[in-house]
Amino acid sequence: MAATGWFRKNQKKLLGVLVVFLMVIWGVGPAAEYLVPKPAIGEIHGVEVTQEQFSDTATRWARIFFRDSEEPVAKMVWGQMALFIQAEKMGIFVTKEELAQEVRNFFPVDPRIFEDKEAFRRMLGSAFHLTEHQFEKTIKEYLLSRKLLYLLKNSVKITRDEALQRYIKENEKVKIKYAALNARDFVSNVKVEEDEIRSFYDKHSEVFPSVEEGRWGYKEPEKVKIEYVITKNAAVEREINTTITDEAMRNYYEEKKDLMFRKEDEEENLEETSAEISVAEFKPFEEVKEQIKNNLFLKEYEATINKQIADADEEIYEMIDKEEFISFPDLAEKYDLKYVIPTNRKNGTNYFAKDELIEVMIDLPEFPQQVFDRDINDPSPPLSSVEGKLIYRVIEKVEPRTPPYEEIREKVARDLSYAKGFAEAEKLAEKCLEKINQTSFEEGIKSIKDEAGKIDITETKYITRPGIISEGDDVEVLGQERAKIAETVFGLKVGESAIAVEDKGIQRCYVVMLVDRKKVDPGKFEEEEDSIMEQYLREKQLAFITEWETWIAKKAQLGKRKG
Repeated sequence: MAATGWFRKNQKKLLGVLVVFLMVIWGVGPAAEYLVPKPAIGEIHGVEVTQEQFSDTATRWARIFFRDSEEPVAKMVWGQMALFIQAEKMGIFVTKEELAQEVRNFFPVDPRIFEDKEAFRRMLGSAFHLTEHQFEKTIKEYLLSRKLLYLLKNSVKITRDEALQRYIKENEKVKIKYAALNARDFVSNVKVEEDEIRSFYDKHSEVFPSVEEGRWGYKEPEKVKIEYVITKNAAVEREINTTITDEAMRNYYEEKKDLMFRKEDEEENLEETSAEISVAEFKPFEEVKEQIKNNLFLKEYEATINKQIADADEEIYEMIDKEEFISFPDLAEKYDLKYVIPTNRKNGTNYFAKDELIEVMIDLPEFPQQVFDRDINDPSPPLSSVEGKLIYRVIEKVEPRTPPYEEIREKVARDLSYAKGFAEAEKLAEKCLEKINQTSFEEGIKSIKDEAGKIDITETKYITRPGIISEGDDVEVLGQERAKIAETVFGLKVGESAIAVEDKGIQRCYVVMLVDRKKVDPGKFEEEEDSIMEQYLREKQLAFITEWETWIAKKAQLGKRKG
C-alpha cells in the first residue's frame, strides 16, 4: 500500500475522533474537514509547530471565525498563526482591558450575560463548544494579528508628488489609428516542406504548449481520471423543508428566546448605559418565525449532509483497515449519494490535465493540485463544495507523453504554416512602417494592400492606459487588443507610428499611429487632492499588506520543518 494509503489507514486512530466530532456533533461549518487532513507539522519563523499546537489553533479558529468558510481551513489558520507569532516576536502585546473589551464587542447580546460568569461559560459552550480560556486565547491571537496589520498599514505613506504623477498617468488619454495584420490571413501564402515540418516537431516535441503564453509544443501533460461521491443537496433540502413543523419552531423559540429574541424597551432612556438597558419583552413568535425556520433548516441540513459523508468516510476507513478498496458506486447507493465520473468538456473524455480540473470544482481553487498530489485509489478526506460535500478518488493517471510524429503530423504542419504566416505579417508590418515614415499613415497602409488583402484603418476615440478604464474610453473598438496597442502608443509622440505585436493567442501585428494626446490638468487634481490621496493611500496600503502576507506565507509554510 502506498505511503499516503498507510497514513490514511492510521490517521483514523490519530485524528478521526477529532474530525468526526467536529463535523457531526459540533456542526462546524463547510470546509471543517480541511482542519487536519494530514499531519500539519510545519515551521513558522524558525520555530517548529507540532501537530498538537496546530490542531488546537485550527479547532479554536474554525469554531469562531471560519465556521462558514468554503476555503481550506488549514491554510487560513496557518496564515493567522504566522501573523500572531510574528506580532509576538515584534513585541506587540494585548492588555487585559483590550481583551475584555473585544470579548464584549464580540457578543451583541444583553450585557448582563457578562456579569454571570457561569451563564457566559454556558453560552460559549453552546455557541462555540469552547471553554472561556480557549475563547479568550483565540480573541487575543486575533487582536495580535489585527494590531500587526494596523502597524504595517500605517507604515505606508504616499507623497503629494507620487499621487500627482499617478493621477496624471491614470487620466492621460490618447487618440490613435491602427491597422491589423492577422497571422491567419497569410497562412495560404506560405508553403511548408516535409523536412521543415519534421524539424518544427523535433524542436517543440518536449515542450508543453501554452496558447496564453504564445508557446508551441506537442508534449501532453500528465492526466488523471477521477470518481467521486457527493451529497444530493437539492434532495436533502426538499426533504428537510417538509419536516420542520410549527411545534419544532415553537420549541426552538421557547428554548432560545432569552438569548436571541429579546425586545428592547421602546421607552428606554437613551442616556442609560448599556448595562442599565431594560428588556421588557420578547419578540413575538410570528415575527421571528422565518428566522427560526431558517435556523432549524440550516442545522438539520448541515447535520444530514455531514452525517451522510461522515458515514461514507467511516466505511472507507474500515475498508482501508482491511487493506481493501471500496466500490464508490456501492458507497453512493448505500448512503444515498450521487456517483460521478466527470467528463472533460474540452475533449469529451474522462481525462483531465491539471489546468482543466478547475471546471470540475470551480469553487475549490486548490482542488487540481490536491488531485494530482494524491495516489491512485487513495480516497480523499471529505471536501466541501457549493455542489455538495464529496469524497473523490483518482482511479487512473496517465504520464506525460509526446505523440509520435506520424500521429500528429497534420497538426504540426498547420502550426508551422501559422507560425510562418505570422512571420510574414511581421515582415509586411515593417515594410508598411517604412513607407509611413516616408509619406503618411494612409499611404503606408495603401502600399501593402496588394500583399495583405483587405486591411482596414481604425481610428479610436480617446483611451487611457492598459488596465485603466475611464468614462468615454473607446474600449469596444480595441477589445482585447487594447493593452498591446495602448502600451505602445503611450510611448509615442503625436504623429509618430510604430508596430505593436500580439504574439499570444490569436497572433497579430498592428501598425499604429498616435493621433493626439489629451494631457491632464493638474488643477483638477488639486480640486480633489484630499480624496484622491486618500484613495491612492488605501490602495497602496492594501498592495503592501498583500505583498507582505505573501512574503510571510513563503517563510512559514505548512509541511516544512526546521532542519
